[in-house]
Amino acid sequence: MRHSATMNDERLWKYGGLLLLTLQQASMPLMVKYSRNREENEVFITTVNVFFMEVIKITFCSTILIHNARSVKKFAIQIYEAMTDWMETAKVCLPALIYTLQNNLYYVALSNLEPTTFCAFYQLKILTTALMFRFLLNRPLTSTQWMALLVLVVGVTDVQMQYQPPSSGRVVENSTLGFVCVIAMCFTSAFAGVYLEKVLKGSEANVFVQNVRIASVGLIVSGISMLYNDSETIGRDGLFRGFDALVWVMTTTNSVGGLLIAVVMKYADNILKIYAQSAAIIGAAVGSWLLFDFSPNLLFSGGVLLVMISMYLYSKYPHRPRVEKTPLLEGTKVYR
Repeated sequence: MRHSATMNDERLWKYGGLLLLTLQQASMPLMVKYSRNREENEVFITTVNVFFMEVIKITFCSTILIHNARSVKKFAIQIYEAMTDWMETAKVCLPALIYTLQNNLYYVALSNLEPTTFCAFYQLKILTTALMFRFLLNRPLTSTQWMALLVLVVGVTDVQMQYQPPSSGRVVENSTLGFVCVIAMCFTSAFAGVYLEKVLKGSEANVFVQNVRIASVGLIVSGISMLYNDSETIGRDGLFRGFDALVWVMTTTNSVGGLLIAVVMKYADNILKIYAQSAAIIGAAVGSWLLFDFSPNLLFSGGVLLVMISMYLYSKYPHRPRVEKTPLLEGTKVYR
């Protein structure tokens, strides 16, 4: 009975996390697009935004851990023991550094590319993640799964080709810089995601404790980046320049998204996370239809169908280790 309850809890975290991650990823491009389309002296400072994402993440995780421990003292002891486990803390330093870099690259890319181009090009992370799975975790993919990944790329690209940004969007400033940022995000996202999945699944620590570890390292890195790159701007315009209600909602949503990704990697796998994010792009296109008079056509519908087919193929035909039958020793009796 207890085993069954545990399985149900894990299933709830797995599919609940995937659903929430999809919703979060669908809403983020819309909020970022709107919040970045402002005058230079009214737009938020990206390094400040990334810094407060880590603050919110630590606050959120700490609140859950305190609630579970039912004691601030027990929570403090738990975090102290976790942070002073230098081996485990050292393991998350690299992905924490990469995720901080990625959060900054995310805004730079969207500031220099049209959202349609960004979303379509960013799907390269599907292939980079599959390659990382193959060469870092030595996890084989079946030929059907490789085909499913290719179909997914084609399907999502078809969907994004039909996406038309509002005419009031910002002018593209430097497309070369934008493409370089997206390529860097694809490879760093793949490496950090696969590496962190291995760390999370190989650790007995609570997923929220692990996120306090990661966010604490990220807080230090993002704080240094904020002071180094934007101290002059902060001194002139203030720390919270451009931080209206929408930006706070976006910052909080993005912070929770990082936790959702960790939950998905803990209870599912990294490719399923990518499928949730890819499905979210379709959701973002639907949101654009509702908010910005986006009209789907045959290309959009075909892309949606390809994504659904690729999801089915990947989940239906996973790699299964071959079980070799051990021959019975000569003279051994078999009792039926």
